[in-house]
Amino acid sequence: MALSKEIKHLEQKTVLLLMGKTGSGKSATGNIIFNDRVFESEMRSSSVTRVCQTHTGVVNNRSVTVIDTPDFRFSTHTDFDSDSELKKALELCSPGAHVILLILPINTFTEQEKDFIDWFQQKFGAEALRFTLVLFTHADKTRQRPLGEMISRNTQLSDFINHCGQRYHEFNIKDRLNRRQVNEHLQKIDRLLSENRTSYTLDMMQETERRRNENERRAEEEIRIETEARVRREYEQEILEKQKTEESKEKEHQTTLERVRIETEARVRREYEQEILEKQKTVWKKLKHLFIKQINLKYFCAVIFFAVATGGVSVWKKEKDSSYGWMFTKGFFTGGSAAAAGVFTGILWRLWKSQFICSSSPERPSAVRQLLLKTAGVVCGLSAGAMVGLFVGGNVFPVTALAGIGGAAGALAAIR
Repeated sequence: MALSKEIKHLEQKTVLLLMGKTGSGKSATGNIIFNDRVFESEMRSSSVTRVCQTHTGVVNNRSVTVIDTPDFRFSTHTDFDSDSELKKALELCSPGAHVILLILPINTFTEQEKDFIDWFQQKFGAEALRFTLVLFTHADKTRQRPLGEMISRNTQLSDFINHCGQRYHEFNIKDRLNRRQVNEHLQKIDRLLSENRTSYTLDMMQETERRRNENERRAEEEIRIETEARVRREYEQEILEKQKTEESKEKEHQTTLERVRIETEARVRREYEQEILEKQKTVWKKLKHLFIKQINLKYFCAVIFFAVATGGVSVWKKEKDSSYGWMFTKGFFTGGSAAAAGVFTGILWRLWKSQFICSSSPERPSAVRQLLLKTAGVVCGLSAGAMVGLFVGGNVFPVTALAGIGGAAGALAAIR
């Protein structure tokens, strides 16, 4: 029974993939597992292992294959192709790596270790954590706290180990004869194998990379869409602001135009009214000048004659209770007013005839037409004088008649 179990162990090869940065003790770990110097191992600042190396041997009556790898993250060699070498490492694990031993130094957990863990999770994906066992090396270093407490005090490391199913172990790589640590390590590997019953393959990593690229493409597409939407919103906002500015300017311009229009209309109206007023003043000045010009001695004589004549008639027809002086004064004023009204009527008639009748026709009016026009002017003067005699002279027929004759005489003197 024991022999058949040993044969089964020999037939089932266990593949271990060692991962870690330079100086973490990957090659030394492989040597301790095989209890032999199968990998070159030195404590140097630069990586000793530059290409992937593999070794298969029997450990505790089982076939074990270990793939030692270079530092994929912080290699100092300029000609090192990380992606090609990592692909080669997984090809050497064919058909796949049963356990990925992620090796970390127990005494330090710097930014490089944090960065390496981030790179590992990004490159291998969450699926690889089912096959990962964290191996802390340099256990010979003096430390003040137990390993579990040290892990719990570091949040990032603690979270990572939790994602790995709390699988971790420690190695004293300087104590190569200590097979107990190797046996305990293999027991943890056996538990991991019984949980998975599969291995991590190159296809899994390529699928992880494909999903990562797809996620990155989607993220870039989302960023592009969001950027385009933001740019579009900013552009539309800018256009809207410009439209508001232009509308504001247009409204202000229209307001200015309206104000200018109102002010212009008011100014033009004032200027027009001022011009009309000036024309009216000019016309009245001309009329006054013409009227004064038309007044001469014959008009004065006509007014005095009929004033005295009417005064005499008023004395002749005086009332019993009235004095001679009052009647003469009343008649004098009536006759003078009637003659003056006739003169004024005649002057207006002559002006009206010259402005509106004669100027409307370039031909000189005939003698008959001139006679009719003069007769109409005399009649107007007669009517004006008679009206003055009737209302001012006290409704005395001789006074009214004489006033009418005075008006006619004044009009005739003005028209001739």
